[in-house]
Amino acid sequence: MKPSGLFNGLTGIIAVLSVLIGALTSVDAADYIIRVDDKLKIRVFQFPELTGEYTVNTDGTIALPPIGEIVVSGLTTHEIAKQIANRFIESGISGTPGATVEILQSQPIYVLGDVQKPGEYPFRNGVTVLQAISLAGGWFRTIDPGLLRLDRDVIKIRGDMRNLVSRYDRLIAERARLNAELALTSDIAFPIELTQKATDDPTVAHLLDEERTFLHGNIESLNTQLESLEKTRTLYQQEVETISRQLRANESKSQSVAEELKEVKAMRARGLTSLNRQTTLDRMQAEVEMAAQGYYTLILRAQQNITQTEQMIFDLKSRRQTKLNEELRQIQFDLEDVAEKIDTNESLMAEARLASSRFASGSVDLVEARTITVIRMQDGKAATIEAGEGTALLPGDVLKVERSVVPTRVAATIARKRSHVSSTRNGD
Repeated sequence: MKPSGLFNGLTGIIAVLSVLIGALTSVDAADYIIRVDDKLKIRVFQFPELTGEYTVNTDGTIALPPIGEIVVSGLTTHEIAKQIANRFIESGISGTPGATVEILQSQPIYVLGDVQKPGEYPFRNGVTVLQAISLAGGWFRTIDPGLLRLDRDVIKIRGDMRNLVSRYDRLIAERARLNAELALTSDIAFPIELTQKATDDPTVAHLLDEERTFLHGNIESLNTQLESLEKTRTLYQQEVETISRQLRANESKSQSVAEELKEVKAMRARGLTSLNRQTTLDRMQAEVEMAAQGYYTLILRAQQNITQTEQMIFDLKSRRQTKLNEELRQIQFDLEDVAEKIDTNESLMAEARLASSRFASGSVDLVEARTITVIRMQDGKAATIEAGEGTALLPGDVLKVERSVVPTRVAATIARKRSHVSSTRNGD
């Protein structure tokens, strides 16, 4: 039979009480195990400038500048604080460091299926299946005039999906443009599905044109900077050539003065010339040698400028490549995040439609039977776990509640079998 309004009211009250009781009996925050993407607030008393928010990286680490990376995944906040203090001591930075670690945010949980409000909910340490269902508005109530609410949920999910798909397309287009910048090509190789979509969607077509404009502007800016540095290097090279010609002319002059001085010295030895002429030639030879030293100095300085200019060209290219690679890594991370949200919204859409169809097809001879499963990532793979109302959830878990409508006798048989299985497990 269909449950009465009083029964549904009592069910809602019991669900709320379960949340309150669970909050009182939940595991202390000090026992919470830190996971990837958790956000922490760390205070180091001797170094207040290090106090701030830190997000756990995908490799399970955080980075504190004085002591480097610390593995925090799988540890409690107390263990992390102790590890930070030990690292300060081992590094010789501080003999009596003090640190506290506070959990600001963890991965959310997702509730899907036959609940009032399927969706994403913040994780609270120690939360159970029943408490999560309560957060989602409780069990789906078939006699509640919620069909309109389901329609509104579908409309909201569709709006979210449009935004997510638009962001996904933008990220894909941006990634293609960054790859083109790395290759220094004048055109972008967009994925075929995106170009096909652009033929029917003016918004996507505008997006692709926008990325092409960014590409041309960025490459033009890079080429302008490189051309300026190349011109500077060419000027210094021309300067070296000019000074080298002057140096060669000076060497010819030095050779001529030296030959003339040799002749004058021979003539003076025979008394055919005066000392003044030899003195003049000695002075000229000294001036020529000083000029040669000046030319060598100018050539060395110009060569140093050429080396500095070439280093500037290398640094410009290196910084640009590093920046593009960092942007590509961030885009890849964002793409994975958006793809996961799209999958979640598609599941929410399917569940909302299914719930709507079930809502409209009630029968007085049928009763509800529910199946609760938890989808959890373990060792990089999704594992499906059968769960009960008291099963504790972990960050990132997807709680799936499925309702089936079966004859009363079948429901009683299922209940007896579940009771038997439960008693058998307890006996083991």
